Amino acid sequence: MLKDLIRKVNPEHIGLLTAALRSPSAHNAQPWKIKPLPGGHSYEIHYDHNDYLPEDPDDRDAYLTMGAFIETLALEASNFGLKVDVDLKLERSGDDLYIAEVLIEKAAPGSEVDPLSKFISKRVTNRNPYSKEPLSLELEAELKKLGNILIEPRLLKEVVTEASMKSWNNPRFVRDLYVWYRKDLTAPDGFTGPQMRFDILDTLALRFAFWRGQLKSKFVEKLYSTRDVAMFIAAPKAAVLAANDMSPGSLLDAGRRLLRSWVAIAGAGYSCHPFSIAIDEKSTALKVAELTGVPVPVALYRIGKATKQPYGSNRKKLEDVLIN
Repeated sequence: MLKDLIRKVNPEHIGLLTAALRSPSAHNAQPWKIKPLPGGHSYEIHYDHNDYLPEDPDDRDAYLTMGAFIETLALEASNFGLKVDVDLKLERSGDDLYIAEVLIEKAAPGSEVDPLSKFISKRVTNRNPYSKEPLSLELEAELKKLGNILIEPRLLKEVVTEASMKSWNNPRFVRDLYVWYRKDLTAPDGFTGPQMRFDILDTLALRFAFWRGQLKSKFVEKLYSTRDVAMFIAAPKAAVLAANDMSPGSLLDAGRRLLRSWVAIAGAGYSCHPFSIAIDEKSTALKVAELTGVPVPVALYRIGKATKQPYGSNRKKLEDVLIN
């Protein structure tokens, strides 16, 4: 069956489609599915609800993730001498989200290349501590153009702490982590302890949370969130990405801008690390909106120069995401 599916993919597109699989996704769930269409040039892009994230009831992460996937595909195209035209569908049928149909063709000689394309392979989430070195003015300007509001992280300390504690007391959030936590370091999806920088105490607390279904202790919740909050406020900048509203089209556009923001950060020699837990909690999302002046915040992340290289995450093979 898998061999039959891979034969439906144009051989000239395999490199591009495989490169696009490096796109980011919550918990490294990689929920995209690709359906090759007759003719060998077009593909349907779907969001797989079998990999649905329980703590994403309004599909915000779904559309952000798929926007990032579409933008990764578009940016990678020129690195393979190709171009991608995107026809958005944004149709729901039961549990299926049909995101777009993409047409992949050879790029015309001398055609314009997106300047971010050469940096797409450098994009990676880095969860290590960041130095205090400030962002360049050029990067700040580019991030603002992409719809980010930059803020001093310490101004969001109380909000991020509150969101973290509430999440660890939320059985659905803990269940979500349980589903995607991988003990096998070679697993093709999900997240592992080394990727999240878990030490022995972190791992024990996580297993305790899985056993109880929640931490259910204000002291333990505070203790568990302390390290990440400390790293957040130590970064030179935090960014909040704005959307026009929570409609599928607006969220997908935000996902594309988010990916471009992260690639621009990598291209400028900096790193980033999502902290959207403060957006996931509705009560703290309102506080983020008030503190930043962003009516519809859809992503929050810290930016800086990392003190260590990140621990990479694994990816599924192309044949694993193909569908009939």
